[in-house]
Amino acid sequence: MSTTTPIPAPGFDDPTRGAQRVFRAVLDALAHPGRRYPLAVPPEAPGAFGPGLAAVALTLFDEECSVWIAGPAADDPELAAWLAFHTGVARAAQPAEADFVVVTRASRPALADLAQGTDVDPHRSATLVLDVRELDGQLPLTASGPGIDGSVDVDAPWADAAFLEEWRQNGARFPRGVDLLLVERDHVAALPRTTRLTASDTAQEA
Repeated sequence: MSTTTPIPAPGFDDPTRGAQRVFRAVLDALAHPGRRYPLAVPPEAPGAFGPGLAAVALTLFDEECSVWIAGPAADDPELAAWLAFHTGVARAAQPAEADFVVVTRASRPALADLAQGTDVDPHRSATLVLDVRELDGQLPLTASGPGIDGSVDVDAPWADAAFLEEWRQNGARFPRGVDLLLVERDHVAALPRTTRLTASDTAQEA
């Protein structure tokens, strides 16, 4: 039986332009919370991540940061080899130690358990990267705050019963706190820590 490590799937066809386009999409998503932006995706991607998460990883991960991964992707050898080859990112042992936390709805840790940054260095907080491919269910939220003209409706099948209260507490820690990237197959949206959320049917603010 062969023990040869398979060659990792390729990254972007044009690494510089691909990363620039994805970085711009992420910045635009953070500047306009709740709005979806298309991603430039690699022609091939590890199945555990899919094109969207792969594009985000190729753009944001490098040897100077760390990532914690949970869910089906956590122990995937193909993904581990791909990340090491293309990004050099370190794998954190605990979510609190990671710059980026990549999870599914079912494997999401509590926001308070992630790196919060400090009042002096709020940028040292974690970015939660949530895999929202093919989620079902519906929890309509209304988002408001910086970058939003009035308010915007957000369909949030990724949010569970605990999320709204966690997000309210996350906002109360400002300037500390976690930012959220919502990654689909080929789109990204974001909720920075400054965004306020209400459940549309109860108008309970978070």
